[in-house]
Amino acid sequence: MNAKQNYYFCGIGGNGMSPLARLLAAQGATVTGSDRAYDIGRNKALFDQLAREGIKLVAQDGAAVTSEIGTFVVTRAVEDSIPDIKKARELGLKILKRPLLMAEIFAQTQNIAVGGTSGKSTTTGMIGHILSALGKSPTVMNGALMVNGATNFFLGSSNTAVFEADESDGYEDVISVCPADIAVLTNISLDHFELDELKGMFSAFLSKARIGAVLNRDCENSMLLRDVNARTVSFGLHQDADFNPVKYPVTLSVPGAHNVANAMAALASCSLLDIDPTEACTALKSFLGIKRRLELVGEVNGIRVIDDFASNPGKIEASTKTAIEGSKRAFLVFQPHGFQPTKMMKQGYIDTFSGLLRVEDELLMPDIFYVGGSANLVNGEVVSIPKDISSADVTRGVLAQGRKAQHIPQRSEIVSYLNAHAQAGDVILVMGSRDESLSDFAMEIMQSLKG
Repeated sequence: MNAKQNYYFCGIGGNGMSPLARLLAAQGATVTGSDRAYDIGRNKALFDQLAREGIKLVAQDGAAVTSEIGTFVVTRAVEDSIPDIKKARELGLKILKRPLLMAEIFAQTQNIAVGGTSGKSTTTGMIGHILSALGKSPTVMNGALMVNGATNFFLGSSNTAVFEADESDGYEDVISVCPADIAVLTNISLDHFELDELKGMFSAFLSKARIGAVLNRDCENSMLLRDVNARTVSFGLHQDADFNPVKYPVTLSVPGAHNVANAMAALASCSLLDIDPTEACTALKSFLGIKRRLELVGEVNGIRVIDDFASNPGKIEASTKTAIEGSKRAFLVFQPHGFQPTKMMKQGYIDTFSGLLRVEDELLMPDIFYVGGSANLVNGEVVSIPKDISSADVTRGVLAQGRKAQHIPQRSEIVSYLNAHAQAGDVILVMGSRDESLSDFAMEIMQSLKG
C-alpha cells in the first residue's frame, strides 16, 4: 500500500473518512482535510487527534483547494454545491469517492471486509484484536473507536488488513467496489436502503470474495445469499451454525447475545485464515469493546446511564434488550438522524419500540438530527430532501400501541425531565448515530442526576 501522494479529504470528520485519512498519513502521504463540523467547533477530540498525526485541517471554503492536490476525496455526505468541491471541479482535480480510494489501497492486501446492517464495527474490532493478539500485525480500519488503543485505526507491519465495509454510498460503495479476500456479512435489515437493494449489494459483495464468505445463520435475509460464493462458513447462536457458542464458548467483557454472535463472526472469519478458533477465543477475553456500544457512562443514585450508537430498528432492539435487563424501569432516549432515513424506518421504529417497551418504560425523542448533506439520490442525481417527518410521528405511533412515548424537541428539556422523574433502579439508554455530541448529552444527563 504505497500512498506517497497529496490527498485532500472533503468531510474528513466522517466515520469512514477519518480512519482512511489517518492510514494514508501514517504511510507518509500528505493529507489535508476540511469538514463542516470542524468549521463550527464540533468534535474537537477527533480533529485534535488528526492534527497530532500530521493532517492539516482547513476551513471548508475552497481556499485550501489547489492544483497541487493529487486526489480529492469525497463521500455522498457532502454536496456538490460546497466551495471545496466547486473549486476542485474548476481546477480539474482527480475527484475520487472514498470507496474507490479504499479499493485502490486494499487491492494489494490479504483482507477481511466486514459488511452488514448491524455489528460491523464490533466485528471488525474483534477480528483485528484476534489477529493482533496472535502476532499477525494487521492493519485495521474501523468506523468507530476501538476501546483497545482508543483508536479507529491501527497500521500493521504485515500484508493483512481488516476493514469495515459499509453500504451508505449506494452501489458505488465499499461493499460493491472494494475487493475482499474474505467477505463478512453480519446481517441484512432495513437501514440506508430498502431490503431488495441491500440484498443486491451484499450479493455482489459476497460473490467477489476470493477466499470465502462468512454469513449469519440467524439472519434469514443473509442465508438467502449462501450460494453466491463457493466457500461459505456460517456463524450465529443457532446450533446449526458452523461457529456457535456451544461449539466455541467465549468469555467476553462486552454484554449481550448480539456480541456473542459478533464473536462467532470473528472466529469464523479468522478460521478462513487458518487461525485456530480456540486461540481466537482466548484472544477475545482481552477485547474491551467499541466506544458508544452499550457504553456505561456512569451510575448515580442507583440510576444507570448508557450511551449507544443504535440507529436502526435491529440495532435498537439488540441494545435495548441488553441495557434494560434487571432494571425496574427504562427511559429510552432516541435521536434519529436524517429525514429520509427516519421516514423510511418510521414504521420499523414504531414496531420495535412498541415491542420492546414494558408498561412502565418510556420513550423520549428529541428532534431529528440533521446537519445537511446529500443523502437522497434518485437515479444517481442529488435531489432535495423533504422535511416531512418528525420525531413526533414516531412517538404518536408508539403511543397508539399502548406504550409511553414523548416527543420533547430540545435535549435540554429531556435532561430536566429525567432529572425530575428518574429513580433508583432505572436505566437511561441514550441512542443515536452521526451526532458526536450525543456522548456529551449522555454525560450531561448523568451529571444532572447528581443534583
